[in-house]
Amino acid sequence: MKPRRNIKLVLGFDGTAYHGWQIQRRHRTVQGELRKAIRLITGEQTNPFGSGRTDAGTHARAFVASFETCCTIPARNLVRALNSNLPPDIRVLSARDVPPDFHARLSAGSKVYRYQIYRGSVIPPHLAREHFHYPYAIDVGIMMRAAQLFEGAHDFASFAAKGGKRESTVRHIFSCQLKSAGHRLTLTVEGNGFLHHMVRNMAGTLLELGSGLMTWDEFQALFERRDRTLAGFTAPARGLILLRVRY
Repeated sequence: MKPRRNIKLVLGFDGTAYHGWQIQRRHRTVQGELRKAIRLITGEQTNPFGSGRTDAGTHARAFVASFETCCTIPARNLVRALNSNLPPDIRVLSARDVPPDFHARLSAGSKVYRYQIYRGSVIPPHLAREHFHYPYAIDVGIMMRAAQLFEGAHDFASFAAKGGKRESTVRHIFSCQLKSAGHRLTLTVEGNGFLHHMVRNMAGTLLELGSGLMTWDEFQALFERRDRTLAGFTAPARGLILLRVRY
């Protein structure tokens, strides 16, 4: 019997056409497309593990997946083989053999997300798929100061999607920076884990603060109030990009 191998893949994808990473019965997903490509190449039915779930429409620069296989194709050749069987908006950027105990999600130490906002009156078409268009007056300075308050270990219940069962809403954010360049605003967040819609809710809340729809005191109270209805709107998924996963 051929020995089993554990393969680590790094993927980039435009999530516009997909209902997130995780396989769903009636929707196209990135995991579903990758599973089909692996089956076509290896003849094996396997569910690749992902570094985390992504929302429908969310993009990735370096999403990590792992799967076990008995195939003997060298890892470097798997890149070309998989890309030949994947849609053009999903690309395998690299593949390599890893120890048996490596798991794309469970082995991850932190993830880095970026939320992109375009503030100009008209958004260029080539930016529309990966930016949230918000052409309204905002106080960027107060938003930058507020973004820094997300750093550290906090209860993010006010920034979690409504519903859903979870053991804890405490997460540790290692860094959170809001930067402005021309018409573009980018919120880059690194943490040990994220709740459903958490980064999108953080972005929407900062925009409401910057727009004057929320006061500084109201913003600061969100960590203690633990009430999703008091925080800002959920920014659209198209502005969210998984930049990297650290192990």
